[in-house]
Amino acid sequence: MSLKQTQEIVIWAFKDGKKGHEKQIDALITELALHKSTKIYEFSSWEKHNSVPDLIIGAGNATHKHMLTAKAEYPSAKTIVLMKPSLRPTQWFDIAIVPDMDAYYLGKPKNVITTQGVLSKYSSIEPKPKTGLIVIGGKSRHFLFRKKVVAQQIEWILNDLYKDYHWKITTSPRSPDLDMPKHPGNAEFFSWKDTDDNWLTNQMQQSEITFVTPESVSVLYEALSTNTKVYVFDHELHTDGQHGTQRQTKVTKNIAALKKQSKVGYIDAKRHLFSRSIKSADLQHPINQEPLSESKRVVHALLQKL
Repeated sequence: MSLKQTQEIVIWAFKDGKKGHEKQIDALITELALHKSTKIYEFSSWEKHNSVPDLIIGAGNATHKHMLTAKAEYPSAKTIVLMKPSLRPTQWFDIAIVPDMDAYYLGKPKNVITTQGVLSKYSSIEPKPKTGLIVIGGKSRHFLFRKKVVAQQIEWILNDLYKDYHWKITTSPRSPDLDMPKHPGNAEFFSWKDTDDNWLTNQMQQSEITFVTPESVSVLYEALSTNTKVYVFDHELHTDGQHGTQRQTKVTKNIAALKKQSKVGYIDAKRHLFSRSIKSADLQHPINQEPLSESKRVVHALLQKL
């Protein structure tokens, strides 16, 4: 019986403990639950269980071997992998839900459903006027993270650009220790350690404006799936080799494309040559657009395919 004909489905969700990966799984399951009665069982590794899965879902390389073991045990179940597998062929899974930034150089396999960015829950909630959210990431292989430069940009936002807004500033597990930026009493700081799993999602939905550091891909696309206006900080690219060639990754290319298409706003900064601190900056605004609702589109496609 196809998934479309089944009224109740049993889902085994394999999670690797990474918040960005787990949010993608939750977005998919939440949307499936709008169409089907669901029973959901979560695992961090393969184990015997007294249920029989209809769907086996996972995100992150650490989940893949457990998904495939479960598939071998229950061949009629369908495996759905989120993001492009890097250690195993995509064709080993029944369906792969893959962001458009992940390229297939020998042709996209037939079992791939492509998405705009990573899968996120979507929201039509209208944000509160004069509210803003700042989400600070950390070091990555995609962009340089200079604490002083990030602090300069935050202070420019709080003290000049949006002085009459109320701001909430938060961090992520990758964030370095940061001092609270100077501000005129219009900002609060929330460590990621002190917030619950839904706090960031709720704040994005309620904030008129959200600024994100550009390496935080899952946070960025979650914001683009709400009615908040999304901006990215100015981060320099890494340089490689003796000639200082700027490093281009799938993430840096994706951010450049989003800027060019005006899907995100961004701080455009000029820097002092030696200190690399900011000399001047302009703010480029995004165009108004409907929030992404990729999980809705993906589930519609799944119901046709499975």
